[in-house]
Amino acid sequence: MSLNIDPLLDEKFILTISQIFPEFLEKNLSVHAVREAFGPSKNEGLCYENCTSVEFQGEAKGKLFLAMDGYTKLKLLPKIAKSFHIDPTIRSHAASIMLEFANQICAELISEMKLGRFQIDILPPENLNNKLVPVDLENHRQYILIYFLKDEDAKEYLGRIYLVLLMQKY
Repeated sequence: MSLNIDPLLDEKFILTISQIFPEFLEKNLSVHAVREAFGPSKNEGLCYENCTSVEFQGEAKGKLFLAMDGYTKLKLLPKIAKSFHIDPTIRSHAASIMLEFANQICAELISEMKLGRFQIDILPPENLNNKLVPVDLENHRQYILIYFLKDEDAKEYLGRIYLVLLMQKY
């Protein structure tokens, strides 16, 4: 593995996420996502009612957290389950549905990064619901993207999704 680190790597990840995430939601769930906020963050930890982490390794190392509150999960879960052809009323499936949803979003991100000639792979998603996750700011740069979600057809507000990106410093 080469350590010729691209100085704009973080920006490439952010731009790719900013393109992939809204397109993914529109295509798979018919949900409109508008980026409300973006920026670097100095939070020393995170904790969300619903949080899935997907780690990536290779030329770039880090984690992407897909997080939301209970209201947003309640509104999105039936749409996600329908896109996977799963009965959303079976309570035991909720966690695995959310894990697979985050995994698919990260897989799209990594596929795009590979098209940009980055050698990166993802690890299996991890359920971090209601867990306090410390963030090591000495070894990671942290960015947060906040998306406002709306079902345009039903004219319904669906809440917010928080994407937290940790990039390992070199």
